[in-house]
Amino acid sequence: MPSVHWRTEINRHAHACVDLTNRELDIVTLLALGASTREIANDLLVSPHTVAAHLAQMLRKVSVANRTELVARLYAEGVLSQGAWPPVVVNGHLCRRRRASDLKGTVDMSFDALSALREANHPVDLLSTAQRTVLAGLTEQEVEVLNSIKDRLEVAAGEVEGQEMKLL
Repeated sequence: MPSVHWRTEINRHAHACVDLTNRELDIVTLLALGASTREIANDLLVSPHTVAAHLAQMLRKVSVANRTELVARLYAEGVLSQGAWPPVVVNGHLCRRRRASDLKGTVDMSFDALSALREANHPVDLLSTAQRTVLAGLTEQEVEVLNSIKDRLEVAAGEVEGQEMKLL
């Protein structure tokens, strides 16, 4: 199991709606990697009982029933960065309970940009992790624009013999 120390620099801060401590952020990051309570305890040099106590506290703070819901909620709330592996805590994440005007420009969690790009036959799986991370943050409208440009390039490619045009 990877150590907490693999992270170069995690931006530490409290969640806008839930005040997570630095230790809780360490635990949830390892939890998102799939670590067990014992593995988290070994990595953080604490007892499994201490980890369990932190997990119970986080479940109460975030109002979820289990670890899976905890990780899912923290991804949905923007605490954990989507499209990044290994999981990292996001700097400046937004709380879903803020006013709609505060959420301008955030990604709709129900839209999966990478899946939409794959469906349009964009070769996203051949891109680097950093490139896929950028594409994962695209809005539905941005993906529509990319698909429109791709369609136009494909039409133009037929006019130029021996040339292959690719958007991604």
